[in-house]
Amino acid sequence: MNREALRVSARNGCVQPVRGHYGAVPLARPSRPRLGVRLRSIALVLLLGGLSVLGYLLVTTALQPRPTLRILSPAPNSVIADGFATVTVDVRHTDLSSAASSSRGYHLHYYLDADIPIDPTKPAIPASGAWTSTTKTTHEWSLRGEGLHILAVQIVTNDDRPLTPPVTAAVVVRVPKPAPAEATTQPPTPVK
Repeated sequence: MNREALRVSARNGCVQPVRGHYGAVPLARPSRPRLGVRLRSIALVLLLGGLSVLGYLLVTTALQPRPTLRILSPAPNSVIADGFATVTVDVRHTDLSSAASSSRGYHLHYYLDADIPIDPTKPAIPASGAWTSTTKTTHEWSLRGEGLHILAVQIVTNDDRPLTPPVTAAVVVRVPKPAPAEATTQPPTPVK
């Protein structure tokens, strides 16, 4: 039998021997993987790929530094004689942006004589006391009345909610009692 004859016979599923009369010998058909085996392989690849992505995300978020906030001025227990306190802060590891589309955009809430709201399910707006919202790292307060005043700052999300855990800073300053006005005596004016 020549080569062409073997090929033709192989298409039929049998190979005829070249010599002798042994009958037809069936060809071994290539085995197909079962559907269950194929699905398990796909599921395993997807599971391992998903676990790899999840592991990467966990590691990168764990390695990212947390936002920090520090009040540079005024110093704690400062005396504010003129009644105007400029709060200057140092913010690190965060993007101060008021753009609502920014996924990592944050801004600052400055507080004067207010309890800092830290409930992450509610906006960080105090029930009493003064507050303002800005992306600037400085804010000036006009302090009314003598005594102690609390100046505080908090990093909040674009929807005004505190971070978890909250990132806050506060200082206490003092406004002194105004000095009594001294009575000045003027010499009498001479009459002419």
